[in-house]
Amino acid sequence: MKLNIDSMLRKNINTLILNQNLKINYPVYFSEGIFDLNNKTNNYLTQICKGRKVMVVIDNNVNRIYGKGIKRFFDYSKIEYSLCELNASEDCKNIEKIESLCSAAKQFGMQRDSVFIAIGGGVTMDIVGFTAFVYRKKIPYIKIPTTLVGAVDAGVGIKVGVNFNGSKNFLGGYYPPLAVFNDQSFLKTLTSKEIKCGLFEILKMAIIRDRRLFELIKNHFKEFFEKEFNANTHEINYLAAFLMMEELEKNLFEANLQRLVDFGHTFSPFLETASDYAIPHGEAVGIDMLISSFISLKRELIKKIEFDDIFKLIKAVGFSKKYNLPNAKKLHDSLNEIRKHRAGDLNLVLPVKFCSAVFTNKCSYMEVESARKFLLNTNLFSAAN
Repeated sequence: MKLNIDSMLRKNINTLILNQNLKINYPVYFSEGIFDLNNKTNNYLTQICKGRKVMVVIDNNVNRIYGKGIKRFFDYSKIEYSLCELNASEDCKNIEKIESLCSAAKQFGMQRDSVFIAIGGGVTMDIVGFTAFVYRKKIPYIKIPTTLVGAVDAGVGIKVGVNFNGSKNFLGGYYPPLAVFNDQSFLKTLTSKEIKCGLFEILKMAIIRDRRLFELIKNHFKEFFEKEFNANTHEINYLAAFLMMEELEKNLFEANLQRLVDFGHTFSPFLETASDYAIPHGEAVGIDMLISSFISLKRELIKKIEFDDIFKLIKAVGFSKKYNLPNAKKLHDSLNEIRKHRAGDLNLVLPVKFCSAVFTNKCSYMEVESARKFLLNTNLFSAAN
């Protein structure tokens, strides 16, 4: 603040204003074998960690498969670190887990220049990001996503948070990471369900933003399931992450609650919680995209041939099982919670043609019932009791 105090006192100015334009800049590195001792990209990670205390929080499944190599990397790099294993499920994504990690960090002696590193999927990164956000009033953290969803969605954004009182991501904030390291080699050990979840998040960006990405997915999605990671899969991941970051960059702190990236994220939170998270996030997004696209079709915002393209690709990627769909009333009623989250507006994202979308604040019970009936008739889903 540049103020002339005497002048302000004479003029009886009783209001002070602090202006601070935050500059946010964090790199997302794409590499393979980040913990390989011969990989040059790991020099960036070593440089960030050198001379600091580092708490590595790792998903227990990732630790079981990759733990030895990760520990060897930190030992070889002579980094002072503590490794904390996390049972990364939606059930443990709560404030108690944050308190537990904060206690472990305090016991380890983490200070303001120390670093958290999250190695895992979206749940792990949400928990670690939130812990870094509140520990000693913010300390730096690094994301190393090990899932496809993490690589193209959760890993490249700045939202952190936990579930609370039955509501998904109810507590949280916006906290940019120090850096993100996307390592395609982690994808080789993902399950088919985890691949599906990631592909649905990628498809979300394709439908609302980029026809080229849609065609790439259509032509090469099987390579993900076959674990044939190559230039095609890299291009898909890179383009999806780029489009996501491009959308986030202009509205990073969500001052504008009309967000194209919320396509597939209006009905999906309820689908997850109503199933007690038996429907994983990515597959819930896939179901949501079908509901929203069907509403678009019925409103004549997209043509039948466009809807068919979307439906066929979602069906081809497939769902892990025949999930139960809540009744239409519950689905429609769930929109009230979404309105609370979006400051009174629904902001339902509906595709318009290809690579564009509109927002609507109206969604009738009849539209939801019609979409649900269509999904049940596809025989991909069952009706919940």
